[in-house]
Amino acid sequence: MVNSYPPLGLAYLAAFLEREGHQVTVYDLGLEPNGSLEQDVARVVACAPDLIGLTAMSSNYHSALELARALKAATPAPIVVGGPHASLFPAELLKEPCFDYVVYGEGESTICELARALQAGEGPARGEALRAILGLCFREGAEIIQNPPRPLEHDLDSFPFPARHLFAIDRYPLYAPDGGRMVTILSSRGCPYNCSYCFKGIMGRGYRQRSVDNILAEIRQVMAAYQAKHLYFIDDLFTINKRRLLEFTQRVMAEGLDIRWQCLGRVDRIDAETLKAMYQAGCREIHYGIEAGTQAMLDAIGKQITLEQVRDAVRWTREAGIMVKGYFMLGLPGDTEATMEQTIRFATELDLDEAMFSLTTPFPGTRLWDELCQRHPGTQYNADFSRAYYYNSYTEEIEPFMNLSQVSDKRLAQLIREAHARFWESKRKHKYMRVLGPKAGALVWRLSKNSLVRALGRWAINTGLLGRGRALRQEGADSWF
Repeated sequence: MVNSYPPLGLAYLAAFLEREGHQVTVYDLGLEPNGSLEQDVARVVACAPDLIGLTAMSSNYHSALELARALKAATPAPIVVGGPHASLFPAELLKEPCFDYVVYGEGESTICELARALQAGEGPARGEALRAILGLCFREGAEIIQNPPRPLEHDLDSFPFPARHLFAIDRYPLYAPDGGRMVTILSSRGCPYNCSYCFKGIMGRGYRQRSVDNILAEIRQVMAAYQAKHLYFIDDLFTINKRRLLEFTQRVMAEGLDIRWQCLGRVDRIDAETLKAMYQAGCREIHYGIEAGTQAMLDAIGKQITLEQVRDAVRWTREAGIMVKGYFMLGLPGDTEATMEQTIRFATELDLDEAMFSLTTPFPGTRLWDELCQRHPGTQYNADFSRAYYYNSYTEEIEPFMNLSQVSDKRLAQLIREAHARFWESKRKHKYMRVLGPKAGALVWRLSKNSLVRALGRWAINTGLLGRGRALRQEGADSWF
C-alpha cells in the first residue's frame, strides 16, 4: 500500500541529523510498491551510506528484516532500526546479525548521539560513548547491552521543523477536497488516555505540546516552501487543550493566514463555541475516534466517552460548518453480531460525512494485546503479523487477523463490507432529511430506493423541476440518486 503522506517521524530524525551537519537521504519504499528488493537495495547502496536507518511497525517488521539482511550482504555500513516494533523488543531484534543497533523510544537525540559515537572511530572510546547513549541497544562482543530508556523531551519548541525537503512531497496522495496539496503537521506528542488498542511506547502517556508561536512559524514555512494552504494536524489530541486551541484560532485570524485545515479530535474535548471559532480560523474537517456503538463496549476499551457526547460533538461540528469523519472498530473483544449491529446502526444514525470501519487487531504493546496474552498464555508475536492490518478497502476479500469477537472470520469480514454499504446509503437519507425536513426527507428517501423513482429523481433534479432542485444540486445530485 502506498503511504498516504510523508512519515513525520523520519522527517524529524532527518532534521535533527541535518542540524548536526550530517548529510541525509530518505528512501520511502512505500512509494515504490512494485519495486523489487534488489532495486531497493541498489538505490540505498548507491549513495554510499555511513549509517543506514530502518523503521518498522509490528505489521511490517518482517519486510524490514528481509531488507536489512539484503543490505547487510551488500554494504559494510552499520544498520540501526527504530520505530514501534524496535521499541517493544529492542534486545530481541539484536539477535538478528543484520541489525547493529536498536533505537527504542523517542529517537531524535538518540540517533544523533549514535552518529557522534560512530564518528569517534573504533576502540574503547566508541564503546564508552555507546554505553552512555540513553535509549540505545547494541552488541558488545557476544553480549547484548540495553541502555536505560531516554526521558521524553518536553521542550518541543526546541525541535527543528521536519525535513520535508527530503521527501517527494508531490508523490503522496494526500489532497484537500478541492484537489489542493495537503501537508501534515504534528503540534503535540503523547496521550494520557488508556484506550486498549493504542500503542504508547514512543510518544509516551503524558501530553506535550508546542507553543502557538512555534506552530505558526512552521505553517508559514510550509506555505512558503510548498505553496500549500491545506494542513492536516495529525496529533492524537489536537483539541485537548481548549486554551491553546482558542489562542491558535485567534492568532490565525489576527494574522490573516489563508489556510484550510483538518485535525483529529475527541468528542469529550470539544464544544459548540470552540467549533465555531475553529471554522472561522479555517478548520473544515474533524476526525473523531468513536469506535463502538454501545456504552458497554466503549467502557470495556477504556475510551472514556459516552454515546451522548458523540451525538453532541457530531451535531455541533456539522452546525459549525465543519465536515465530520468517524472511526469505528468491529471485532472488539466480546463483540457479538448484535453489538456490531448496534455499532453499525449508531454510525448510520449519526450525520457523518465519512466513516471508516476497521478490523480490531491486537498489536503488541497495547492493553488489548496484554489482555489477549493473559487469556491465552501461549500467544506470541510471529511472522503471521505480516498479514495483520486494520484498514481495508471494502472491495477486496479480507481475512481477519486474530479475531477477538464472538462471530466467525467469514461473518466478521461480511459485517465490515455491510457496514460500509449501509453507511453510504444512510448518507443519502441524511441529505434528503437536511433539505426536505425529517419526515418528508425520510419518505422521499424510501421512495428513492425504487429504481424507477431514482431515474425520475435524477431527471427532476438536473432539470430543476423538483421543487427544491437548486438545494438538492448543491448537496450533490449524483449521490442522491
